[in-house]
Amino acid sequence: MSLRSLADDMPEAPAKPEAPKAVQNPFSVVPEKCIGCDACADEFETLFEMVEDGAGRRKAVAKENPKPGKWNARAVVTVCPTEAITTKGKLPPIQGTPDALLTEAPGWEAKWAAHRFDPDDAIERMRRYGRDFTVEEKEGYLLLTVRFPSKVPPWRDKYRFGLPDVLPLYTTMTEVEEDLLTLRAYLTDPKIRAALCFGANSFPDRFSVAVRASKPIVGVKEHYDAHQVLEIAAFTDAAVMEAFRWPAHYITDACTGCTVCARVCPTNAITGDQKLMHYIDPVLCINCSVCGVYCPFDAIVDQGDTIVPRILPREIPKAVVIEDLCTGCEFCIHVCPFDCIWLESPDGDATNPVKIAVVDEKKCISCKLCEQVCIKGAIVVPRDQEFPDIGWSYQAGAW
Repeated sequence: MSLRSLADDMPEAPAKPEAPKAVQNPFSVVPEKCIGCDACADEFETLFEMVEDGAGRRKAVAKENPKPGKWNARAVVTVCPTEAITTKGKLPPIQGTPDALLTEAPGWEAKWAAHRFDPDDAIERMRRYGRDFTVEEKEGYLLLTVRFPSKVPPWRDKYRFGLPDVLPLYTTMTEVEEDLLTLRAYLTDPKIRAALCFGANSFPDRFSVAVRASKPIVGVKEHYDAHQVLEIAAFTDAAVMEAFRWPAHYITDACTGCTVCARVCPTNAITGDQKLMHYIDPVLCINCSVCGVYCPFDAIVDQGDTIVPRILPREIPKAVVIEDLCTGCEFCIHVCPFDCIWLESPDGDATNPVKIAVVDEKKCISCKLCEQVCIKGAIVVPRDQEFPDIGWSYQAGAW
């Protein structure tokens, strides 16, 4: 048998499977327009991801090799509040709300029937247009305070698509051009935007506020709290900006509503419902930083815009009494909000008239109030803290 005929009788080698064709992402992101709100990456994670640019800012980018799938192109594009997403294809015509984002909630008709005559809050409506703000001229800076809407209006589609009662925080961007300060605010929650903004005349998904300072602006500082209030300090004096401190601590959107901060606050300045973002009342806050020391999520920022570092529970320092200095005046007992200080005789003899302060370490939360009111320096909490004079004391001569 010839070699040719032998080869002809051999079975053919199995064909190699073809490599799957790479999927081309039909969408792209304009980086100059992206504000890093995560909306596209959260709703369409197969198409987009969040990365840091050269300046350390989070930006969305389109994935180079997305997983195969079918997408509602209009839903993908409109999920972005700043129109940063573009597509190579042609967008389908608008037909109601994007079905890729919304599904009807079971039994919504009954809820809607119970609330269909509820009025829309006039103040909330004004805030949706960015009209609730104040401007104050301070020494060396301009203070812009903007109050955002906080309630989802009682409209039909709120119940139809099971939207929450509380409106999520807006995403904001501050711009400065010489003496002009501009705040741009965007409602980035894709479901609320799809259900309420695209088909309603009285619920824009964005607004802007612009104010002018008396001099060129050299820098800004801002904070945004859980009561939907944004404060922006626009400085016209660099020295004032360097020395500037906010009057109180505040809580960021990293808060999970675990309630730990509210339980340890010595002045009851922190309020909030469980599993919702909490709020620090600046009038009651004394900047003791206890909330941040105990916060497990690094969600507390101090007066200097620095996150208060958390301390492990077993390492949190407690009040220590210096026996040779204590005179038993009881001022630390009166000021302690957790009843963890009392007087005892140093030798354990109950008949001894000499008494000094004793601390129950299990109850002490390291608030430093006792240290602040003791003019003898007889009780200290060994924790570094920028703790300004709280302005009062039980003791004559302590002012």
